[in-house]
Amino acid sequence: MSRFLDERGRFFGKVNVVDLVVLLVIIAIVVFAVVRMTGGSSTTVPVKVTYTVQAVQGATVDALDVKGTVRDDGGTVLGEVAKVTVRPTLEEYMTPAGELIAVESPVFKDVDVVVLGQGYLSGSTVRIGNVPMRVGRRITLVGVGFEVQTVVMGVAWGEEATK
Repeated sequence: MSRFLDERGRFFGKVNVVDLVVLLVIIAIVVFAVVRMTGGSSTTVPVKVTYTVQAVQGATVDALDVKGTVRDDGGTVLGEVAKVTVRPTLEEYMTPAGELIAVESPVFKDVDVVVLGQGYLSGSTVRIGNVPMRVGRRITLVGVGFEVQTVVMGVAWGEEATK
């Protein structure tokens, strides 16, 4: 056939073409998985994330009002609680006149939890561990004595995270 490929489909009489193609595909899949899981090249930066827990009762508020390390439900350390802010939950009601008004709930509270941690900046995405931090993302926060569903309401990194 040629100098490189013999009549049995082997390069230089030693390596089969099909085997070589399969090996290259496996290597490409492994490289893709490693880059996807690690985020490619990344830079370590300080990260400040504000989580909001909505409409919780008093016992949960008391459990959240502590300092310490918090994790997600997968065990990834998200950081240390820096600040906890409690405010009444606003509930909307329709008045007899047909107007919509917001009234503070006598039972429920919203809790903002600010967490300081270390993350990785890769492109335009900040990750803490393998968890991308994006506003609107739902994350389960787990700490000493509590586990709550939260929503990411703010993400700051670098110089902004240290302010």
